[in-house]
Amino acid sequence: MSKNSSEVVLETLSTDKSYFDENLQLDRAKMLQFQPKSLQRPINWSTKKKLVHTVLYGLTTFSAQFNSTTMSFEYCVDDIRKEFGVSREVVLLLTSLYILGIAFGPMVFAPLSEIYGRKVGIFAPFLMSAMLTFATGISYSLGAMMVTRFLGGFFAGAPIVASGGVLGDIWSPAQRGAAFAFYACFVINGAALGPTIGSLLSMRTNWRNPQWFIGGLSICIIAVCCTFLHETYEPALLAREAKKERLKSGSWDIHSKRDTWDLNIRELVKIHMVRPFAILATPIVFLMSLFASYVYGLFYLILTNVSEAFYLAKGWKGTPGTLPCISLLLGVLFGCVGNMLWANRYASLVERNNGDPLPEQRLPVMMILGWLMPAGIFIFGWTCSPNVPWPVPCLGIMMMGCGFITIFQGSLNYLIDSYTCYSASAIAAATFLRSVFAASFPLFAKQLFVNLNVHWGASLIGFIALGMIPIPYLFFVFGKRIREKNVFKPGLE
Repeated sequence: MSKNSSEVVLETLSTDKSYFDENLQLDRAKMLQFQPKSLQRPINWSTKKKLVHTVLYGLTTFSAQFNSTTMSFEYCVDDIRKEFGVSREVVLLLTSLYILGIAFGPMVFAPLSEIYGRKVGIFAPFLMSAMLTFATGISYSLGAMMVTRFLGGFFAGAPIVASGGVLGDIWSPAQRGAAFAFYACFVINGAALGPTIGSLLSMRTNWRNPQWFIGGLSICIIAVCCTFLHETYEPALLAREAKKERLKSGSWDIHSKRDTWDLNIRELVKIHMVRPFAILATPIVFLMSLFASYVYGLFYLILTNVSEAFYLAKGWKGTPGTLPCISLLLGVLFGCVGNMLWANRYASLVERNNGDPLPEQRLPVMMILGWLMPAGIFIFGWTCSPNVPWPVPCLGIMMMGCGFITIFQGSLNYLIDSYTCYSASAIAAATFLRSVFAASFPLFAKQLFVNLNVHWGASLIGFIALGMIPIPYLFFVFGKRIREKNVFKPGLE
């Protein structure tokens, strides 16, 4: 394209030429792109605007995760058991089905955010989840409740997984670690607060009240987010800009990169349903996902059974029995602080490495604090008894929370840095596996603790967790060599 013809194109592209010059540019093939320093690019937004988006998307995920444990506390379990005449395990299945829905939802809804943008891809499914939560609240059939809980989790999987993509849109790689650590406080503590708040809401009414509350909270969050949040997915923004310029200029060959994508069903199935399972077979993804999934399953096992344990050991019934969950929340917060501090250290290391990621430098925080997870399990298991003061087992629970979040988040960060171009598939694989673990663990907890008693039941899961502690040490030493020998080439590209 000659200089003169380029000037003619720019003159006719937009009625506001200054806006175009400041924010957009065309290459020789008339593909529209943002100027590198354009303020229309989400990565160039102000820190204040980025924080607002991080908090609001964090609240969205908080609400979705909060819903996962609103039927796991003893008030609710006993109420549903009496109403429908079923066992405790059947009632806990309502929690497991919601989490199992989260395992499958992202495979269907992840493409939505890449085709229509983050807002549509997150809030349209989340609205369906809120409606299904109301449906659970009005159900008088256990079968209907199981269906609405599974579908509620299925649609809630969209914000739980895709909201993390928003952070990748707006934060630079150097800032992303601290942003994810902050965001994780919303993600994990939503589930941690579910039993306590749910118990308070249902104390004077019944198990349906928490469903009304979380459904209403979700609707309010959706309304606020749709009003104040902007689209963050750059390909979707450029597609809109290209459409505007085509209409204004009549130059129909102007296009964005997204317009060149072949978004057919076969390609979407390959990327979002086949590739995650293929990459799960690689050593790094499998072992790190297994470690993260195991501690995630233990997290839900504790949340759904801690009130029962304190009732048996201390006689704490109802809302007081759910208060130890706050210890788990505090531990998660301490762990998030540790993650944020290490993220700042990691950012300086990346800067010295010319901006290239250093995956193995994500692991030291897991290596240092990950020991708290099995240590906390042993302390909780052997001190949750009538003759030991309650702060001691609560300290064990807090240690579990701190160790859990450092392992959980550290493993995800390691996968993202190790498989940059396939990170979405690696995270999808980890999400599926961890949701399966979280859905199944609460169902066998009672049998575990009844058959082995609390002391040895906790010791069994503690020894398994202890056996996984060497995994980050293994990859810290051999990770780079393993990646070089096991480049992901499943023949799907």
